Amino acid sequence: MKRTQPQQLSTHETAALEPRFAVIILSALLALTAVLAGCSKKDGGAEPAGRPPVLLIAVDGVEWNVVKPLLENGKLPVMEGLMKRGMYGYIESMRPTYSPLIWTSVATGKTPTKHGINHFVYEDFEDGVKQRRYFTSGHRKTKAFWNILSDYDQVVHSVGWWMTYPVEPINGIMVSQTNTADVLVDPREALWKGALLKGVEDQVYPRDFQNHVMDILEDVDESLEDIADNIFGRPPHPLNQFSRLMWDKAAWAVRADVTYERVVKDILSKDKPFDMLAVYFGLTDIVGHRFWRYSYPGEFKFKPDINQIENFGETIDKAYIYADRVIGEIVAMAPKDATIIIMSDHGMHAINKRRPYTPADSPLYQNSGGHPDAPPGFFIASGTGIQTSGTSDMSSLTTVGTMVDVLPTLLVLRGIPLGEDMDGSPMRSILELDLLAETGIEYVPTHDTEKWLAGRHKRQRDAVNQTERLEQLRSLGYIK
Repeated sequence: MKRTQPQQLSTHETAALEPRFAVIILSALLALTAVLAGCSKKDGGAEPAGRPPVLLIAVDGVEWNVVKPLLENGKLPVMEGLMKRGMYGYIESMRPTYSPLIWTSVATGKTPTKHGINHFVYEDFEDGVKQRRYFTSGHRKTKAFWNILSDYDQVVHSVGWWMTYPVEPINGIMVSQTNTADVLVDPREALWKGALLKGVEDQVYPRDFQNHVMDILEDVDESLEDIADNIFGRPPHPLNQFSRLMWDKAAWAVRADVTYERVVKDILSKDKPFDMLAVYFGLTDIVGHRFWRYSYPGEFKFKPDINQIENFGETIDKAYIYADRVIGEIVAMAPKDATIIIMSDHGMHAINKRRPYTPADSPLYQNSGGHPDAPPGFFIASGTGIQTSGTSDMSSLTTVGTMVDVLPTLLVLRGIPLGEDMDGSPMRSILELDLLAETGIEYVPTHDTEKWLAGRHKRQRDAVNQTERLEQLRSLGYIK
């Protein structure tokens, strides 16, 4: 496969901007000035009529080199069908490849220097002592897609997106990715990745929907072991100490993804119109970190023993197959004319190839899969407004855009003006020309308002169970 080398963040911040004059000329040639789709109730105009909804499905850490053999063997039928009916390729990642940084860039169309989330944690001083604190939604310095669509009276749902705790009031439903914890500390007290905890406010908006979400979570908890067995099967051999450690440090991601899956299906089952629904799944990333060495033992000096390879050698593949199935079920429940976008924030490959891998290793050296060099991510778009490739061939994948290009593309699909302060541009190579002719591309100086900016400080609170959350980040090797 041919790869396009991803740009470093410092270069991207200056290179991602396209000349505005070219955009203005294109808009002037294509748009009908009397019916610009960027007009909205907010601006006193008419809403875009009959515009199909958008599904944005974030699947963390998906790597094209894992997808390819699965696709060729017919094990990812949903993704294969979407590729044939749409467009696909690499999407440039960012450095450093921290999930909060990248997924906030996707949500805002801006680089970290503008949106303010540059890591999982930041350092603060309390009584003269340096403290690590976890970023929360109030630290984001600019609006995200859920704010912008709400401003234009469009119904938007966000489930499990990074940096959304505490939740914000939006024109729809928001289920936050609540600050998480190492479940090995004390499962009775811990917040798990992407999960929720009874008694903690501001995890779900609207507030009266939180109890219902908690009921869904409780159902997942009651059958979690069976759910994991259905996805991965039971290991045929006893687990050794290191393999047990890896599984225990990955199992919470099953709980998170299944919870989000069921919340999304619950929303869609109500059959109420919406304009955009976004959901985040992280299992593919977590098992990639933990089990790369089991799936690709030939890349490592110290291989797992044969019994452990038989236990976990297909774990990554099975996580991708599960993701494909869930995507298919969600798409089947969505309106038939919906636009579907599936993407990852980066790819993945082998790391720590010469390490011995023992339980005594620091968390930084227990992971066998990683992405420190920002390998490009995975991207598929299909449905209304998207060109059709007619193929699922992956012999010459090309780059379709960058992380900050996603929101401008979504805004074009939704008929909303772009902010001139955004760092990305619409992905014209995947969009139908008819759509561009219908909508044109309109700009406003910014979507940020003084009122919204003034309200950020209310959400700049300490993370729930912050000590345990930091421990989980250490276990993933993201902090020391």
